[in-house]
Amino acid sequence: MEKEKHFPSRKPSPNPHHETSALSFRCSRDRIMIYDFLHLCNTYDKNIYSRGYFKETPCPACPAVGRFKMYGSYMRYAIYFKGKKLVRRQMDIKRIICASCKTTHAVMPGDIIPYKALTLFVFIYILALVFLDKVPVLKVAEEWDFSFQFIYSVIVTFRKHANNIRQYVRETSPGDVPAVFDECRVLGFVKGPCAEFQLGYIKMNRRPCFMCRFLNRVGAPPVGLHAPMGAST
Repeated sequence: MEKEKHFPSRKPSPNPHHETSALSFRCSRDRIMIYDFLHLCNTYDKNIYSRGYFKETPCPACPAVGRFKMYGSYMRYAIYFKGKKLVRRQMDIKRIICASCKTTHAVMPGDIIPYKALTLFVFIYILALVFLDKVPVLKVAEEWDFSFQFIYSVIVTFRKHANNIRQYVRETSPGDVPAVFDECRVLGFVKGPCAEFQLGYIKMNRRPCFMCRFLNRVGAPPVGLHAPMGAST
């Protein structure tokens, strides 16, 4: 990968279509994230955010709307496509705080998968190589400069979520459900456009797809919706 801070460079990614809205969900008792689908990792900049950006955003932790103040930032790594290169970047993630309930929120780009370095498009691209293009795992690992164990972990994560994805498709697009709903067809629904899929999946499941930390826990995180440009809630 090409280095921004330090790391790989690889394959081109199709220009992803993405929704113009943001969702938030509680990742633990102490932290709530806000997904901003207006920005992906390659356009994300903490300096674009101001109080006015969130003036119509309800707080996921209380009934207040638009009562947010800027509240610093924190660092995290992300591996994502930048043009035709795959880069690993240390990102400065914006935090905001609700003036009513004093809950802090991390504002995340729409292609982030919580608790994973791989972003959504890279994650799906690796799966497409293995399942759709039938590229051997060892070859994918060698070409992308990852360990084969890491590639297998991506496959395991996909398989953990496959039934949830099938259920999502049955509920949102019942007329599109194939007679044989195998892993390749499941991946086809996720693959294009994958940011639009992720947005819809979060709305229905109250958590993003491929986040394993809460997969088997009882109770869904609370979800709020930031809807600029009149996006429906």
